[in-house]
Amino acid sequence: MIKSLPLTHTLPMPAIAEVTLPHQGLNYLRPNVILDFVSINPNALLFVTPVAVLFASLGVLGHVPLRRIPVAASGRVIYPISTMILPELRGKLIINTASRKLKFLENQVVKPDEFAPSTSQVIGLALEFTFQQPE
Repeated sequence: MIKSLPLTHTLPMPAIAEVTLPHQGLNYLRPNVILDFVSINPNALLFVTPVAVLFASLGVLGHVPLRRIPVAASGRVIYPISTMILPELRGKLIINTASRKLKFLENQVVKPDEFAPSTSQVIGLALEFTFQQPE
């Protein structure tokens, strides 16, 4: 008997007080905040897809769309976040399916030709979540 793939549904990051920042129609997960993804949906999480990075540069907010590559949520995953447009802005997405939590860590990066930290800082990560639908 051939088993069919599970039915799925994808949800964007919802607005959560003190956890997300809204910007141009997306909600961005703040750095260093632990998100219990059961609070978004109680079903089994299959994938997390980074959508965009929100950054501040000299006090001005901007965002960079990311390639929408789903990250399989299996065990403990550490996924690097970077863009070709602004390579000095980097971060890590940590997904822990055992504890059903995820966290976004931003890295303050020094440009190679400067000794001071960059004037830009990552302040959020927009995500999409793909859950298995109950049978």
